[in-house]
Parts: sequence; structure tokens; C-alpha cells
Amino acid sequence: MSLPLPEELYIEVTNRCNSRCETCVHTFRAPEPQRDMTLDEFRGLVDQVPLLRRVVLHGVGEPLLNRDLPAMIAYLNRRAASPHILFNSNAILLTRQWQEALLEAGLDEYRISTDAAHAELYARIRGVDAFDCMVANVASFAQRIAEAGSGPQLSLWCTAIQENLRDLPDLVRLAHRLGVGEVYVHRMVYHGGGLAKEEQSIFRAMHAAEEALLAEAERLAEELGILFKASGATTPRGSLMSSDGDPRPWAQCRRPISLMYISANGNVLPCCLSPFTTRDYGGLILGNAFQTPLDGIWNGELYHLFRAALQTDTPWESCNRCGVYWSL
Repeated sequence: MSLPLPEELYIEVTNRCNSRCETCVHTFRAPEPQRDMTLDEFRGLVDQVPLLRRVVLHGVGEPLLNRDLPAMIAYLNRRAASPHILFNSNAILLTRQWQEALLEAGLDEYRISTDAAHAELYARIRGVDAFDCMVANVASFAQRIAEAGSGPQLSLWCTAIQENLRDLPDLVRLAHRLGVGEVYVHRMVYHGGGLAKEEQSIFRAMHAAEEALLAEAERLAEELGILFKASGATTPRGSLMSSDGDPRPWAQCRRPISLMYISANGNVLPCCLSPFTTRDYGGLILGNAFQTPLDGIWNGELYHLFRAALQTDTPWESCNRCGVYWSL
């Protein structure tokens, strides 16, 4: 049975990055040649999907490195029913020129990946000494949005590991100081490089000290009026402490029938987490969207085999090692 094309696309507009994060697979191996997606390639992809509810314009790179990004956002907003448009960014390049371009293009949501509330720890985790630059840019953007009375929703994002959990309360304070109304915390999917190792994982490994830090961040967020959330349909506490004991959690995942992820080179992958959770990147590729129409990939043999494996005890490696508990 053929499935209708998904209403949600993840489109990696670039796989180049100006950070060297110690938790990111991009820092330790380059599974694909570096490139920016062109505006014509982007149009060719989104024009194939008549109903688009949500478009996420990031992957393993920094979206602001693609100069066509504002034009891509504007193109989506010219559709009869424009989707919700968002992306994650390190905000290092978020100059006033970029701020203006994003406001004019009509971006709906801008997520700032920071992972720390202090410069030293930021540099340790993200591999670049850019904390002050990020803070200044975000403060400027928040003020500009407030003055305009409209603009993208802003949020700070933190991948929680043993190294940075102590910064959670101060991250909430930082958001309040910058005029950012939301803080998101999610667990790390480790791949073995840098800080992305099992011993840094907090998932189901929280003790009294970690519990106290999480509780303090929750208390501060409520006091300061900051929304304290986790990615997916859960809370930070649920993300870090989930223990439902499901022996086949991958079977719960809706992404294989609800969204499509397309890399900067056109490769279609199961989701944005899959590059972090597999040792066989080539085995992830379900087709190439620059060579085959999206419908042919979405309803093709490889996608069929992938979805069928999710209902067994032996899913593809990327799903067996996934952070499904927080990505639902």
C-alpha cells in the first residue's frame, strides 16, 4: 500500500559547520562531502510535497552558512498554506544583517544550540571560543523581535551530559536575561567520539546530585516564567530518566511514516538522529532525492524494508541504538 508523502520535511541546507562540538558526529567523521544545497534544488524538493505542515532547515551543519537560506524561507512562505519553518543554529553568525534577513523572510522559530551557560564550558563542549559572541547576537535578536512586536520564537537548547548538567540552572537564568522564553533539554545520543560516550550519558543514570540540579532548573524556570521543555513528547525529567522498560521502543517511533530527512547531498535518511546512531552510514541511505522523485523513495523497496524491520526484534542499527524515548 502506498503512503502519501509526509507533511514534515527535514532539509539539511548545508552540512558545513563553524563549530567543533565534542558531542557531534560531524566533528569526528564526515559521512558526506561538504556542500550547501542550492535554491533550485530546494525548490525542486518542496514543490513535490503538496501539503507541508512543518519544515526543519537543519541537519549536521550550521544553516546560516548557506546564503540562500532566507530565499528558501521566503519561498516556503509563498505557498498557499505556508508551513511552520524552523531550524537550530549556534547563532555565531547571527549578525544584524542576518537578523533582518530572517525577519523579512518570515522565519517562525529559531533555536539556539548552546549546551552551556558559561564561556569556559561552552568552549570545552562546542569546540570554539564564541560564547560571548553568541550571547550578544541572541540578546540583539531578542530585543529586535520585541521592538518589532513579531518575529521568530526563540529558545535555548542543551544536550545534557555529565559535563554540563551543573549549568542547567544558569542556562535558565541566561535565557531570562537574554529575553528568550524557552529552554529545551534533551539527552545525548552517543556515538563514541569526544564527549559523546556512554560514561557522559545521563539517561537512566541520574543520582541525587543530578536530580537536585534538574529540580533547581525546574524551580527557577517556573519562578522566572521560562518554559522548560524537552524535544519530542516528553519533559526534561522524562527525557533523562525514562524507564518504561519497553523491549522494543523503536516500534513506537512515528518518524518513518511522518517525516522525511534529506541531506545536503540529496540523500534520504530515516531521521536526523540516524547519523549519530549508526556505524554504517551508507546502509542508512534510502535513496537520493536529486536522482529519484520523493514519492519513489518514500514508497520504494528500501523504505518498505526499513519500516517492516521496525516491527521486529531486529530493526536497522540506527533504530536499535536510537534516542527514541525522547524523540517521539
